[in-house]
Amino acid sequence: MNQDKIDRLRDHYDTTDVAGHFSDATLQTDTASEVLVSSSIRLPQSLMNQVRAQAAELEIPATTLMRQWIIERATTPAAPASVSVADLQRFIAEHARPLAS
Repeated sequence: MNQDKIDRLRDHYDTTDVAGHFSDATLQTDTASEVLVSSSIRLPQSLMNQVRAQAAELEIPATTLMRQWIIERATTPAAPASVSVADLQRFIAEHARPLAS
């Protein structure tokens, strides 16, 4: 934007009452319970396109969808990394097939 245009805009808003444009505005007083921080990740373009497509279907921003996914994953307890011997024996018994003769 050139300086002349900036000067004209400044003159316009210095002498124009814009209060009517904000007559329906409401003060937002709710605040986040925890400070939010920004983070950056690098994704392949094809993956980001998939995220954007899914977000568009839900009519939400892609970053909101990614935040929801991260919250869901971070707050869901991880599956146990080990399997008990009893569970393994039960699985084998349930899925055993007779040997061919």
